[in-house]
Amino acid sequence: MENQDFLTDLYFQKKSVSVFLDDGKSLQKDHNLKSLIYSFDITSTAHGKTFNWTINKLYSEFQQLDRDIRIFYHPRPLGHHLMPKLFTVKHEQQQLITLENYIRAIYDIPRIKKSPIFWEFIEVSEISFLGTSIKRKEGYIYKRTGGRIGNELRFCNCKKYFRRYQKRWLIIRDNMVGYLASNTKSNLLEVLVFKGKFKVFFGKPSTGHNDGIIIETSNRKLKFRAGSVMRMKEWVQAINEAYANSEWTSENMRFESSFPIRHGNEAKWYIDAEEYFSDVYDELKKAKREVFISDWWLSPELYLKRPAKLWTDSQVYEVLGSLADRGVKIFIHVYKEVSFALNLNSLHTKNTIISRNPNIQIVRHPHRSVVGGEFLWTHHEKLVVIDQEVAFVGGLDMCFGRFDNQSHKLTDLNENPTWPGIDYSNVRISEYQDVDNWNRDLINRKTTPRMPWHDIALKVSGKAASDVALHFIELWNHVMTDITGNYCKDKNLLEPPSCEKVFLKNVSTIVESPKIQVSSVIKNQEDQEEAVFDTKRRSKTYGPVSCTTMNEINLIRHKSVGGAHKRKINVENLMFSMSLPDRHPSHGKVINVLKVPTTPEIQRHLEKKDNEENFLLRPSSSANNIDNLFSSSSHEQLEHQDEQKEYDYYSKDKNEAWDKNILQPKIVEAEQKGTCECQLTRSAGLWSLGLEKSEHSIHTAYIHLIDMADHFIYIENQFFISSTGGSLVKNQIAQALVERIKVAAARHEKFLVVVVLPLLPGFEGSVSDSGAAVLRVQLHWEYETICRSSSSLLKQLADDPNIKDPSDYIRFYGLRTHDLLENTPVTELVYAHSKLMIIDDDIALIGSANINDRSLLGTNDSELAMIIDDNDKVSMPIGSEEREVSRFAHSLRVSLYSEYLGVDYFDDRIQNPTSEECLELWNITASHNTKFYRKVFRCYPDDKILKIKEIETFAGKANLEAYENERHKSKGILCNFPLKFLENEKLQITVFNREFIIPEESFV
Repeated sequence: MENQDFLTDLYFQKKSVSVFLDDGKSLQKDHNLKSLIYSFDITSTAHGKTFNWTINKLYSEFQQLDRDIRIFYHPRPLGHHLMPKLFTVKHEQQQLITLENYIRAIYDIPRIKKSPIFWEFIEVSEISFLGTSIKRKEGYIYKRTGGRIGNELRFCNCKKYFRRYQKRWLIIRDNMVGYLASNTKSNLLEVLVFKGKFKVFFGKPSTGHNDGIIIETSNRKLKFRAGSVMRMKEWVQAINEAYANSEWTSENMRFESSFPIRHGNEAKWYIDAEEYFSDVYDELKKAKREVFISDWWLSPELYLKRPAKLWTDSQVYEVLGSLADRGVKIFIHVYKEVSFALNLNSLHTKNTIISRNPNIQIVRHPHRSVVGGEFLWTHHEKLVVIDQEVAFVGGLDMCFGRFDNQSHKLTDLNENPTWPGIDYSNVRISEYQDVDNWNRDLINRKTTPRMPWHDIALKVSGKAASDVALHFIELWNHVMTDITGNYCKDKNLLEPPSCEKVFLKNVSTIVESPKIQVSSVIKNQEDQEEAVFDTKRRSKTYGPVSCTTMNEINLIRHKSVGGAHKRKINVENLMFSMSLPDRHPSHGKVINVLKVPTTPEIQRHLEKKDNEENFLLRPSSSANNIDNLFSSSSHEQLEHQDEQKEYDYYSKDKNEAWDKNILQPKIVEAEQKGTCECQLTRSAGLWSLGLEKSEHSIHTAYIHLIDMADHFIYIENQFFISSTGGSLVKNQIAQALVERIKVAAARHEKFLVVVVLPLLPGFEGSVSDSGAAVLRVQLHWEYETICRSSSSLLKQLADDPNIKDPSDYIRFYGLRTHDLLENTPVTELVYAHSKLMIIDDDIALIGSANINDRSLLGTNDSELAMIIDDNDKVSMPIGSEEREVSRFAHSLRVSLYSEYLGVDYFDDRIQNPTSEECLELWNITASHNTKFYRKVFRCYPDDKILKIKEIETFAGKANLEAYENERHKSKGILCNFPLKFLENEKLQITVFNREFIIPEESFV
């Protein structure tokens, strides 16, 4: 297909010329021609939007443009269109018109109009108008290599003291600054988002160079040189304007989160995975542009719909493959496990998905390098984002063993099983093994019950979904640039969405004031006394028009630039060629790559020259002289590397790299059609996200929400290990509960905390097995936190003079169910994997973070959690008063209660969680169920078992014959949590356990 024109229908409109100095005085008429800046406003229309930007050019740059055109295209294309000699023109206005005529003339030459030389002159690149609402400043700069804080803090490399400068195309977007290898490339090499820490330093005192600029973020220190003080000021002004207009400058970042409160979101909760997986499937099938997925474990053969034989197309790899078949871009990040500790086989996950469609991009992290690698902590967040409009978060990985519903069946002997292959699992009996052989049974279905899986998840639509997408973009870009492992040569960096609110504001300005001008003011001659990088375009940065680099960089001095001349350029339909012909069907037209014809001989020569030279910038030895630029040594010229190759020799496995394809983000702000205020919080740190300062906003949110609770806190979590368990544990969740309860007791207020935990940690083996040390140590820290240490939660409450019985304020429960398997009664715990907290039936926290140090400190596991406050209120008695509570949180809590207690959702007794009727129903149900399992199954954990050796004797008294007569006494799945289980046993890891070599911090 032929390339479309880059520019169409270019014309100029005469403007007046205004000349100013920095003090506002008029420039003398005898000023030098080289001191003048000629400014042009350019207006264009692309992809249905109007863009307006300004370029400021010196006369020398016009001369350089003319020379470059004649060098690369020979004099013939220009014909009689000669570069005007402005020194023969006396008046500035006439000079502007003369230059206008010259641009008009060369613009009419198709080869010139399509050339990267002309693109550079008008400051346009391949992605100028994609994924943005405003066309801001772009251009070449010289960037110093390195500066990724995470890499430099985690890895000792002497090369960081000998950085070189590389030519890069800098681009400013709505919410970020990034750069590309050249203006003809479409892949960003770096993305610096405005949110969080974002500081700009410039000038010699801060950067060491008069034209230097440094941008500091939480994970990057980008240093570059603009070429002159004039250009430096333009860049600083443009960056500051973009930052001031971004969505991140005026938001209140509650809980020290990187993300603000978002209003007008739709939110839907899920109890267990059946409906969750079904909705993920339905939303994935609707994807139009891109899909982001991050999981601790991702099973490509998992069926998202059941029964499996009726939904053969619902396997994860088939769903994603079908999306990729029709051009949807898929980006997947999975935790790269330590193979001797976990059998997740993330390599199988990657290979299976890529074998379905090689265009799916999937990366595993962290890398296991000897220096700087991470061995103890995991990527634990779970997320799916579709088109940056819909996001799923919570505790559910898309992996085997998670699929379940509120019936929590223990058996599956159907001809068309609900749980095919190893999806029928019980990790307490057998951990997953050989997951690539997924279609076999891992345990005997006829003798062994599965372990039901209980979980909570969330779907959110709106701006909060864009925040989840932005988190993934930050995660992905960090993984792409992480030095500790397979440093991707062809790294694919993702770009954040723009803010449509800003776009609408500026469009209205353009429409109402089409002749608006932006003047450039240059101060004095000293400001211009600066080393300017070579403005000649014979460089390697033109992509298909690869040009030879120079052996020397010329030093150019500019005299005082005292004036600014401006002229209006209107480009009605500015279109340019893109290298993404099939990626954006919504754009309507397929646009091919722009290529300037060259002979094969010339092309081979240019490709050879493209890798020959590398320039180093060295400061002058004289403080009074301007910095000088010298050519690099022959050795440096021969070993030239792009920045992404900088640490490539550390890579062992090249299968983590792929060709670059830029992801075009969504540019329209999500419509506010819901009633929920949502805020994304996370745990992220140096290894997991490259942050200089770790973020633990989930922990902060827990503490603040507990403190603000009036009458009721409901918690479900996979673990409960906190600071009341001992000095080794740092997170303050349990202590916050203690302090809040003490305040309520002192005030004689009704206050209740309900905590639901797994009856046992989900690790393989019996608690008495020699290989079950991890299971036992998890029990040790939970019991130390709750009731067994001198500083435990219940001990502190019992010591308070205002509290007679701690159970009046806080109670712990577990979940268990039963069934018949081949006419034999069986029971198994329902594994509560949830990470949920509800405050006063009003605010809910749903995420992936457990209550332990691994999840909450930020430096360890990476996690996500969403705080939801629904503005759709219902009137409900909470405590001793009638109050407005969130429909979202209230309906979720009542649904959980109805499941656990085996009653109807509309049962009046469960509407008010602090009422005497509700408390009585909870305690009676939990007590009766606990007695039922003790009488019939004699299963552990149980308060009657104080030492491990008593387990066998206790189980020997099982009375399965009484099952039929007693089963009616069991209702729901709620049980008491056995606080005295193994009370007289030492559960910590000993020197005789192989886990003894692992730091104890990894278990808390």
